[in-house]
Amino acid sequence: MISNTRVILWYYSIWRDVIFSKSHLLFMVEITENTKNLVTSCMIQRLSTNEALDYLKENRIDISERTYRRYKEEILKQKNKLKSYSQKFVEIEQFKKIETQKNILHECWEMLKKTEKITEKISIMKMIREVSDEFPNTVWAANYYGSRMKSLRERKKRYKAASF
Repeated sequence: MISNTRVILWYYSIWRDVIFSKSHLLFMVEITENTKNLVTSCMIQRLSTNEALDYLKENRIDISERTYRRYKEEILKQKNKLKSYSQKFVEIEQFKKIETQKNILHECWEMLKKTEKITEKISIMKMIREVSDEFPNTVWAANYYGSRMKSLRERKKRYKAASF
């Protein structure tokens, strides 16, 4: 019985080492840019797994079904990271855009006061008109985006509260 226990432990040890080394290797191997683009193309075209594998073979990428699914999962994870990043920082970028337009208008008015030539005054006035016409749309877009993000956050909170 003691010798049998040693054999079982020995097998367990080898099995554990193999599993950990495989998972370690999975994370070490990175998707090449070409493969990533082709897998993304398969996802966009909504190809089935077999169709996608055939498409990849046509493009000299020979991978297993399991590897294809893992690559697909990695691409989706990256997409979700980019989505959360954009949700956090687009509001800040909208605010920066509004402030930039305000600064442009302010500088244009200052330049208009200092300019002596009529041709320069006309071009500055055209610039003021363009920025002034664009400004309400920018503010509206920022407000609209902000309200959508707010309602999205509230929906997520309600969903989390309902799921618990």
